[in-house]
Amino acid sequence: MAYLRCMSGEAARRSPTADRILRAAAELISLRGYSATSTREIAAAVGVEQPALYKHFSSKKDILAALVRLALERPLAVADELAAVRAPAVVKLHRWLQEAYEYVNRSPNVLAALIITPELQQDDAFAAEQALVSKIEPVIVDLIRAGQDEGDVRELNPVSAARLIEAMFDAVTFPDLAVDPVEIVEFTLVALLSDPARLPEIRSAADALEISTESVHPPR
Repeated sequence: MAYLRCMSGEAARRSPTADRILRAAAELISLRGYSATSTREIAAAVGVEQPALYKHFSSKKDILAALVRLALERPLAVADELAAVRAPAVVKLHRWLQEAYEYVNRSPNVLAALIITPELQQDDAFAAEQALVSKIEPVIVDLIRAGQDEGDVRELNPVSAARLIEAMFDAVTFPDLAVDPVEIVEFTLVALLSDPARLPEIRSAADALEISTESVHPPR
C-alpha cells in the first residue's frame, strides 16, 4: 500500500513534458523495440533536445521503469481499494477487470511497449519493476478463489484462469485485435460464473461499487 501511495504521488508530480516523453517512448518502443529505440529518437519525437530529456528521466532504463509504473498504477490502486470494500468477490472481480481493461485501452502503446520488451524480465536492473508486475496475478487469483468459496465462480484452476485473463490484455493492447474492453469483461465473466445468467445482476452491482474514479490517466 505504501508503494501504491508512492506511485500515485509520482504520477501527480509528472510534468506535461514528462508525460509527452512517456507517450513518445511507448509509441516508439511498441513499434521498434526497446533496444532499437534511442533517447535521441525519443527526444526528437517529443520536440526537445536530448539533454532536456535527462531533466525528467536519467536514462532509457529510467523511462522504461516509469512506463511499468504507469501501466500498473491504476490497476493496483483499484485492487487496493476493492480489498477494503464489502462486496462479493465476483462483483469486485468484474469491477477490477472493467477498470483495468479500460485503463489500458486508453493508452495501449504503454502496455504494448512492455509486452514486447524481454529486457524487463532478463535484466536485474528492472528487479523492482519485475516485482511490481508480479503483483497483478495474485490480485486475480485471490478474487477467483474467493468467488469459488462464495459459490459464484465455477470449479477451475484459479492460477490458470488468472493467466488466461492476463493474456486477454493483449486484446485491448494491440490495434489489430481491437476488442472492446466491455466485451472482454463480459466474455470473461460468462466463462467464470457458476451461473452465467447472473451476469446482469453482477454487472449492476459492480458498477455501483463506490471506489475512486480519480486517477492520472495514461498519456495519450
